[in-house]
Amino acid sequence: LMQATKWEIGVGITGFGIFFILFGILLYFDSVLLAFGNLLFLSGLSFIIGLRRTFSFFFQRHKLKGTSFFLGGVVIVLLRWPLLGMFLESYGFFSLFKGFFPMAFGFLGTTFDIPFLSAVSGLSLGLGTPSWWSWSNHGPRCSGFAPIRPHPGFSSLQSLSPPSRSLSI
Repeated sequence: LMQATKWEIGVGITGFGIFFILFGILLYFDSVLLAFGNLLFLSGLSFIIGLRRTFSFFFQRHKLKGTSFFLGGVVIVLLRWPLLGMFLESYGFFSLFKGFFPMAFGFLGTTFDIPFLSAVSGLSLGLGTPSWWSWSNHGPRCSGFAPIRPHPGFSSLQSLSPPSRSLSI
């Protein structure tokens, strides 16, 4: 027999919570599915990082605004006002986890080689503009792509004008 650790159980419960939340949104904000998903998400999070760390994460002084919106949204969803509750929850979620998003975007951008996500994470972390993002007189240029430049023998007006249609007999 294989025994699952608390961390593995927490990941499964959190995964089911996210599934029920997304399924509840898909079914036009079904309040029962959203409430069940919220409870599974919060209980799974407490399994993953522990009760003490969960409380210390949510009740830090600089995160009290996000916590109040998130937990208030959970309560409002439980009271069967799903649209307002999810709006409040999403604002609280983004305010609670705003420090985590640049790291997640950077991880996804480097793992799956998505330049836009890497640029967003670099700009939001304050690392400046990425090395591949350079502006020239032809617009933004990404590494791996050759810039579009007119042939040196043509002037810029000739390359933009339509070809002449003269017939020679």
